[in-house]
Amino acid sequence: MNIPSPLSSESLKRIFKSNPSTPDRINTRESSTVEFKETYNHSSMAAYFKTIAAFANNSGGYLVFGIGDSPRSLLGLNEKSLKQFEDLRVEDFSKNLLDYFSSEIRWDHITFEFEHKQYGIIYVFPASRKPCICKKNHEEKSTKHSLKEGDIYYRYGGRSEKIRYPELQAIIDNTRKSEEQMWMQLIKNIAKIGVENTALLDLDAGKITGQGGTILIDEELISKVAFIKEGEFVETEGKPTLRLIGDVTKLDTGKVIVKEHTQKIPKAIEPGDIVKSFLLGEKVSTPEEYIKVICSSNTANYPIYFSFRSSNIQAEDAISIAEGITSRGTAKKSLIKRLQGKRIEMKPLPKTQNTSAKEKTNYAEAWIREEISTNFRGNSLNYCIDALLSLDADQIKKHEKYIRAILLKIFNEYFETSNQNVASNMRKAICRIDEVMHAPPT
Repeated sequence: MNIPSPLSSESLKRIFKSNPSTPDRINTRESSTVEFKETYNHSSMAAYFKTIAAFANNSGGYLVFGIGDSPRSLLGLNEKSLKQFEDLRVEDFSKNLLDYFSSEIRWDHITFEFEHKQYGIIYVFPASRKPCICKKNHEEKSTKHSLKEGDIYYRYGGRSEKIRYPELQAIIDNTRKSEEQMWMQLIKNIAKIGVENTALLDLDAGKITGQGGTILIDEELISKVAFIKEGEFVETEGKPTLRLIGDVTKLDTGKVIVKEHTQKIPKAIEPGDIVKSFLLGEKVSTPEEYIKVICSSNTANYPIYFSFRSSNIQAEDAISIAEGITSRGTAKKSLIKRLQGKRIEMKPLPKTQNTSAKEKTNYAEAWIREEISTNFRGNSLNYCIDALLSLDADQIKKHEKYIRAILLKIFNEYFETSNQNVASNMRKAICRIDEVMHAPPT
């Protein structure tokens, strides 16, 4: 099963739910995994730490900046708060967390656009070593944000509080059980590989020790070692190849932390956004999100190949992503067929001399002359799209920029009000342009 990233558009849209009767408010409530803040401020960093530690000691969670309090209004971050959030220094924030808490807390952050407003999101992963314990005191004007040495914080519903006995006992029991499982798995792996073929890597000392002796790794090289996020690998011939991310920094405390690379998700993605991104020629940083949206749509006829340009995703990768998505509709199967080589067919112009045939011929010539009028009446919009589907690959490539510009205008002005047949034709024409320009040869 393909589990979406906690900071994917798909995951975040579950938080950003509004009611049609109150579109300026969010329906989601604060919970054991969600807390809302109206603004973000660097100087209030410590005030966020108790919640972050509480999330880490439970099952992880989201700090969402830009949501009002009572009622939960969709305000977005103002210019000052947004700039501070975007300028957040990952290494400084991580170092401060390590100063106050043991063990390490892993987190990530993005900006997220929803309904034309920007929000800051910090996601805290469940701690791999629990509990995270406060190491020193910090006083705040509001005592609920103060930190006390020796305290363990835990997320209860919409509150971050000192842990109670049942939850602490559960953490201790789970930690013991997890360590036992890891030791058993390690012993099984050693037995499978063979003691003579097994070596241990000491990241602190930079030594690999085994039956064949000791290998020393130069400090400059070991400082470039990066940890891999779960599931991020590619397989080629032979052994799996790990994809390295971020850099590893050794702090004065002796701990090793990862400098996470941050990302931005431009907006909550809807099917119409995929079309507009293609027609505008935008680069796509998360093509896998587009694949998921199309699989959950009512049709697979949306441009997709253009989104692969700025990533390492190939059609085979996209098929794997689509196959891992749970969807009851037919769009998933249809998209997989498209990715496997099925193409939108060229639509020859009719050879008859009736009125509709003449109009389609005139529109085909207008596309080539780059003289399309978008003041459509009657069936003329459908004739115009049929004419576009009649152009061959060379004609499309020659006039691609003009075609995309006109299609964007048509899509913005007519798509929502068009009947089902015209809307379907429009999507097919857009897909054909995408396939001619960006799809691999079949």
